[in-house]
Amino acid sequence: MVNSKKIRAAISIGDPNGVGIEIILKALSKEEVLAKIIPIVFGSYDLIKAQAIDLGQETTRLNPISTINDLEDQKINILDVFRNCEYKFGVLDKSVSERGIISFEAAIDAVKNQLADVLITAPINKNAAYSSKFKFAGQTDYLSSFFNVEALMLMVSEDLRMALTTDHIPLKEVHSVLNKDLIKRKLGLLNKTLQEDFEIPNPRIAVLAINPHAGDNGVIGDEDNNVTVPVIKELNGKNYYIEGPFPSDTFFSNDGYKQYDAVLAAYHDQGLIPFKTINFGKGVNFSAGLPIIRTSPDHGTAFDIAGKNIADPTSFINAIVIASNIYFSRNNLISK
Repeated sequence: MVNSKKIRAAISIGDPNGVGIEIILKALSKEEVLAKIIPIVFGSYDLIKAQAIDLGQETTRLNPISTINDLEDQKINILDVFRNCEYKFGVLDKSVSERGIISFEAAIDAVKNQLADVLITAPINKNAAYSSKFKFAGQTDYLSSFFNVEALMLMVSEDLRMALTTDHIPLKEVHSVLNKDLIKRKLGLLNKTLQEDFEIPNPRIAVLAINPHAGDNGVIGDEDNNVTVPVIKELNGKNYYIEGPFPSDTFFSNDGYKQYDAVLAAYHDQGLIPFKTINFGKGVNFSAGLPIIRTSPDHGTAFDIAGKNIADPTSFINAIVIASNIYFSRNNLISK
């Protein structure tokens, strides 16, 4: 192994009318966070300083820079990528939300061009962000399209890693999308990221059933027997360790899920309801399968509390920590 290093974290601000800048400022006020990273916040110095003052946050660490070459350690480095600093906490405004997308795209470019090491994104509002220029259901979907790869949405906490076979699609479309090939690809991505990014040599994976009670032997549907079970058998024959499909209504009723390194859910709410019930405010969204490392907090823009200085930065701090740890794993470095 080579010596440890402090990584450069490209940070996008999310929707300026939400809690994104607040949780960024709170997270980066922690000495233990700045001990891990050199932050680069892509946005507007005037905007971030104005919100810091409104929220009663410290401004002495704010450091406007002209280029990434001007980075300073122990500072909140801010690179202007737009000028307009108007905002109104808690209001859905597409013109304001657009600046969050400008920040997001600039941060991606920095990581892609190796000017930063990891990408950490504050939350956007999908309705506000959607436009003729940004026709995506979320940031993960944009990243998949941008890098032309299939990403895996993986929610991470201390006790649970929850992956999704399908994510931001209507429930009525899930049945037509789920097939052997998709489940096999997602299990392959999950197994690979557990080995390479989380350094688990032989991951144990649980798969949740598509139908209630795993179909009750065909009484409530045959997709589990005809689609999921054959994939599990095939991959287990290739030295995977996968069990299931498990009925999701009882799988989380005790601590049995903790014996697995990850769980694969069939659709968004099947996985996110138990994950957020157990971990809300502490979990992290990791986009596995990308050529870059991207994490984000497990919550949204929280317009209802924006500007009140009560947003909890724990999930954003955890996103920084997990991104850092994955960077060290991928690059065979020693974590600081």
